[in-house]
This record gives sequence, C-alpha cells and structure tokens, in this order.
Amino acid sequence: MKYFFAGCALLSVLVLNACQTAEPLPVKHGNPEILWDTWGVPHIVATHDSDAFYAFGWAQMRSHADLLLKLYAMARGRGAEYFGEDYLAADRSVRLLGIPALAERWYQQQEAGFKNNLVAFAAGINDFAQRHPEAVSDQVKAILPVTPQDIIAHTTRVMTIFVAAISECGAVLPGLNFNHQLAGSNGWALGAKFSSSGNTMLLANPHLSWHGMETLFETHILLPDVNLYGAALVGSPVLQIAFNDYLGWTHTVNPMDGCDLYRLRLAGDHLNEGYWLDGEVNAFEVSSEIILIRRDDGRMESEVLTIRRAAQGPVIEHAGEMLSIRLALLATQRLARMNQQWWEMGRATDLVRFQEILAGGHLPLFNVIYADVNKHILLAYNGIIPQRATGDTAFWRKPVIGDDSRLIWKDMHHYQDLPKAVNPHSGWLQNSNGAPWYMTLPILEKNQYPQNMTADVTNNRELQSLRMLASRSRMSFAELIAAKHSTHSLAADQLLDDLLSIAPASNDPLVHQAAAIWHQWDRQFLAESRGARLFSLWFEKWVEATIAKAIRANPDYVFTPDQLLGGLFYSQPFDSSEPLITPHGLADKPLALNALREAIAQLLAETGRLDITWGEVARLRRDGSDLPGNGADTDLGVFREIVYEPDADGKLKSSYGDSFIAVIEFSKPVRAQVLMTYGNATQPPFFETYNPLELAAKQQLRPAWRSRNEIEGNVKLREILSYDTPDTYENRTR
Repeated sequence: MKYFFAGCALLSVLVLNACQTAEPLPVKHGNPEILWDTWGVPHIVATHDSDAFYAFGWAQMRSHADLLLKLYAMARGRGAEYFGEDYLAADRSVRLLGIPALAERWYQQQEAGFKNNLVAFAAGINDFAQRHPEAVSDQVKAILPVTPQDIIAHTTRVMTIFVAAISECGAVLPGLNFNHQLAGSNGWALGAKFSSSGNTMLLANPHLSWHGMETLFETHILLPDVNLYGAALVGSPVLQIAFNDYLGWTHTVNPMDGCDLYRLRLAGDHLNEGYWLDGEVNAFEVSSEIILIRRDDGRMESEVLTIRRAAQGPVIEHAGEMLSIRLALLATQRLARMNQQWWEMGRATDLVRFQEILAGGHLPLFNVIYADVNKHILLAYNGIIPQRATGDTAFWRKPVIGDDSRLIWKDMHHYQDLPKAVNPHSGWLQNSNGAPWYMTLPILEKNQYPQNMTADVTNNRELQSLRMLASRSRMSFAELIAAKHSTHSLAADQLLDDLLSIAPASNDPLVHQAAAIWHQWDRQFLAESRGARLFSLWFEKWVEATIAKAIRANPDYVFTPDQLLGGLFYSQPFDSSEPLITPHGLADKPLALNALREAIAQLLAETGRLDITWGEVARLRRDGSDLPGNGADTDLGVFREIVYEPDADGKLKSSYGDSFIAVIEFSKPVRAQVLMTYGNATQPPFFETYNPLELAAKQQLRPAWRSRNEIEGNVKLREILSYDTPDTYENRTR
C-alpha cells in the first residue's frame, strides 16, 4: 500500500496500555520523530535512548515487518509452527542449542538502562503492528506480540549462524546456514598520512545476501549527545556498522574458529548407556521439547525432540557418528552484552574509550576496522575465540576425540591477546576476509599468535585490495570512492597471459577469436566490458576441471576454497611472504585450453556471441528494476563484489554482495557518501523513493544526510510518535 504526500505528513501514535510489571520504564521522556527521506531512510530524532529504541523498532516494522517477525519466529524455534515443515530442521537446531532459553536468562542479566531500551524497541514493534495491521501479512500476525527476549534470541541466532558457517559446525547443524555463499566484506581505514586531505577515512563495505536474514537496514539516530549513522541487520535493536561526529567502524567476517566438534565414544549400543570421558562412563543430560508443525493442509502436528548434552555441549548424529557441538559464543556469558556493546561503540568519542568498550569482548566475531577525527586508525581481529591448549587450526577443523576432557576448552582469549594494528607505518589498514596477518604491509608476524587462533587463509579479492593500496602513496575522498567500485580482475592478471600464450598453437578458429577478444579486454567487469563473461565462464570450467583431475588422481581428495590459490591451480602458488606477486601462472595449460573450448561452446549456445558485454548477461534486478550489472565475485579477484546467479530467462541476476556502502572522511564536519544497494525496505513502499540500483549501475553513491537542515530539505514523510511508558511489555504472552 502506498501513501503519497504533497508535503510532510504528521502522524501521532499512542502506545497500547500494557500489563503492569515490577520493572517499569521511566516516565515518558518526549515524542521521538521519524523523518523519512527520499531514499526511504529513517532519521530518528529523540531526547533519550529509550525514545530512539522505540522509534527504531517502529521504523523497522514500517520497512520490514514481515521479514522481522518471521526472523523472530525462527529465533523462538517455532518456524515450522507458523510457516510449515520446511522450517523444521532450523527449529530443531535452535532448540538443540538452547537459544530461546539462553535469551530468557540473558535478558535478566541486562543492565537496567539497556533492558529498558530493549523493552522500548519491542514496544515500537508491537505498537506499529496494532496501528498499521494492513502493513503486516496475516501469516505473521500470530507471532505478535514481540518480547525483549525475542530480540536477544534473534541476535543470538544470527551470530550463531555466522560463527557456525565459517567453521566445521555449519555442516552438521541443519537449517542454520546462509542463503548463498559465506558472508564477505571489504573494509579500509586510511590514516592521515595516506589521505590527500590529511583526514582519516573509512570504507565500510559488507557483502551479504540481498534477501532474508542478512538484509541490512540503513538508519540515522540523532540524540542530544550523539549523531549516529549506519546500518543494522533487520531485527537488531542497534546499529552494527556506524559512524558519529568523532569516529566510525565497520566489520569484516574473519576466519576465526569459534566452534568445535567432538567425536563421542558411546558406552554401549544405546544412547541411554552414556559415553566415555576420561576412562569413565558419563550419562547424557537429557531433556525434551515439543515442536509444532503446520502441514500443507493446515493441520497442526507435533514432534517430540529429545535433546542430549555431553560435557562438551549438545549432541547430534551426523554421517553415522555421534558428535558433541561446542560453540564459544553460547558457552560463555559474554554474548549477553553484545547489543549493549554495539550501542556503546556508537557513543564513543575517541580511540581510548572505543578500545575500552572492545575489551569487553562481547562481539562473537568480526574484525573491527576503525578511524577517527583525531587521526587514528585501528584494525582489531576480534571475536569470542577459545583458548585451546593444543593443536593447530587443521587439528581443530576436524572432529576431535571426545573422551579426553583436556580438549574441552573453557576460557576465551582476551582482547589484548588478539592480533591488531594501530596507526601502522604504511598509513592504511584493510581486510577482505583473509587472515589478520594481511591487514597491512609488511604483514604481521603470525608466529606471535597461537596456531589455532585463526585459519591462515586469504582470497583473490583481498590480494587485489592489498595491491590497490600498496600501489599508492596517497588517496583522496573521490579516489577512495572510485577504488571501492573497482571491477578490475586480479585473476585475469594472474592467468590470462599464460592462456593467451598457448592459444596461437590451437587449430580451433574459435579459440583464436576468443584470444582476439581478450587482447582487447581491459580486464574489467564493467557493464560494457567485452570478454568478461567469456573469462568468468572459462574460470568456472577451469576450476571444475582441475578439481575433477585431482579426484581422478585421488578419490579421497576433498576440495576446500582455501586451496584455490595453491599449486593445484597455479604454477606459482600463493606465498604469504610475497602477497603482491603471487599466485600466478597456469599449473596445467592443456587443461586450461580445454576449459576454454568448453566455455566457448556454452557461451555460443547461450547467447550466440563470444563478445557479448558483461552487462548484457549480468543484470541488477530487484523489485522490477532490470539494469546492466557491474562487479563480480571474490574468486575472480574483483573488489566490487556483486555475485550473480542464473535467472529464469537465462541471464544472471544480482543476488549477493555489495549491500550497505559507506565512505566517510573524518573532517570537521564529517562528510560521507553512502548507498544501500538493494534499497531500504522489503515491504511494499509506503511512498515513492529513488531507486538505489540506478546509482549502483552507475557506480555512484549519495550523500549521507546527517544535519537537521539537510534532513528537513529531503523529508518525504514525518512521524511523531507519542507514547506513555508507565508499564513495560515484558509480561505479555506470545
């Protein structure tokens, strides 16, 4: 449903009367405003924190009501009850890990002030749903009302999925996975000496799915003592990537290992006989839960889920083995204060205070990349990471024996123990999901840290990032924006010369035609680039053929993505001591040439042409928009990551990658250019907004409006929320 306003509309909203509780919120502070701009971004103007949280819950419902409520249902472990048996596997995993029970306990552990904020956020959600029932689909209304515990359960579930997905645990927890590939991200912090203006600059550039749990929501919160702009995953009560007038930070997913599997040795043929630990038989802790399942015909059935716990954690059967799962973020109390830590980070004004907050250790993963107005930059490899007494990463990436209690870790690494750099001599810090050693040049000394703290991995996108930064001595704000949009393919630089050197010997005229196209190609993945689609197809065929060759030689061979830069593929594999010049060259030239013939055949079958442009095939598609695409994926070494998947018409559609983008210069005043690539709402628009995909197609950003004057000049809808708060919502039942 659309609402059109000639000017600014005024909406007064009154809160519902709620059940009296023992923990009332403070008396009403004021009337928070939401000023919605022409890009669909809410600018929340409030007097007190709880007012802002209330308005933030309201705003998320206006833009993402159905998605938010669906995510909360899944965090309860009740997705199958509301949406059918497709959600049953996810419900089992959520119940197995005990996430709803943890949320109940952790809610009670919140500091009083932040507990009030969570209550206010839930109130904003519930009040919007009652005032605007037309904006909430019938399928999700049964999930209401939302409680503060739902908020904690949701953010816990999301972070559990992130941690499990980058470890071996993701493979054994059904339903806890990403929509597409693993989450990625780029992040740069440029120091004063590397900046043309002498001001520090920050690039925030998460790469996530354009759908579902990973959807981001761009928001501006203006309180008397903080001007905070950034983005949050839908359902989060706080901004998770943000900047204020003094500092800012972004996150990149790091290759930490926060989850381990233990192979249990059962004491007999039946689980009720227990398991061996330190030479003794231990009994499992056993509990059960009932999961309701909505069938296609509307009938409701139930399943009794029996949950067993060993000393290490909950138990699951996988591939014929009984495994116990130990997740660091669920095995400690640290995660209880995760949302409060993000809120406090947004209120910090200098590096000292910011690091004091980080030292709390409440964020379960993510590198923290930081810059501030005082000319400081920081990159901290961060997370809730176990202190393991023995073994390297390879040892812990496989299930370890479960009958030795010495392998059951209990303590976590402290912030001061983790790899980090502050104001490095290079003048810059970066991460694109590789190991922390590559955050700057020269690389960090990896031998100073435990061998099981992180996987020693990198990827072509990160190597391209290093090359772009190492090739310059300074960068301007405009040059940073241009670098962020770079579509140059490092893989083409690594491999194409070898491929072109063997093409003349072929007697296939189509191979010669392909070589002629590539000689003219600028090795970019721009919309107008001819040769890009042919190269991406060849790359896919080359990787597939190389893996198949390895399996023929060794049927037990298992490919993992970290091998992609190794000797199986490259004649000169990646060498961490030479990250700017390795890897390069084809390990098997005849195989590569045969892969080219296969790519040629497929491209001709699909399009009838070898010189088709990238934008003719790769399309930026969402909500009816269909524009020529640019950018490509990590393996091709393209910094501007947009991943495309096959669409019904045979073309490729954008599905993953660049989401929220922010380029910030910490001048006085701070200036920033931003874009939420896929737009800021999954609900039908409540007023017409500009189309961000049009800017994405042009590789452009837009100004971040942060002053009251800027905002007032671009308001599309104004809401003034009036509510009384003598009662809280925590006693409402679901």
